[in-house]
Amino acid sequence: MKRLYKTPKLYHFPNRGKLSSKQLSLLSDKELTQYIEQSKGIEYTKVYKANPNIVMREVDGDCLLIPTGNDIAINGLITLNPIAQFLWQQFQTPSTIPEVLAKAREKYDDEEGCMEQEIRCFVNDYIGINFIMEE
Repeated sequence: MKRLYKTPKLYHFPNRGKLSSKQLSLLSDKELTQYIEQSKGIEYTKVYKANPNIVMREVDGDCLLIPTGNDIAINGLITLNPIAQFLWQQFQTPSTIPEVLAKAREKYDDEEGCMEQEIRCFVNDYIGINFIMEE
């Protein structure tokens, strides 16, 4: 019997601590787990907000993000699916990841158990292109 195909995903976990990648590779599994939990604690206390130089528009049923400032890392438009649109709307008000996660859990089922990881990735990806910033 074949397994169910799922979309391959890469989850980027930002290194919020003070260890280099080389130092991280030398940690035991237990030490690495502790380090990741400490990094999550740092990440989860930060407050994030949408860059005010990004305009959201709905055109022909599509939700678009349009950069309007010079501080944006891409030149183009981003199309959001309904969940990404929901997350974008949450960050119009400065919020922490746990706050947005709680609101998302009120609205959506997390059948695959990946909601937290994907919200973190959403934030980190959008920080990378300067669409979301730390408050």
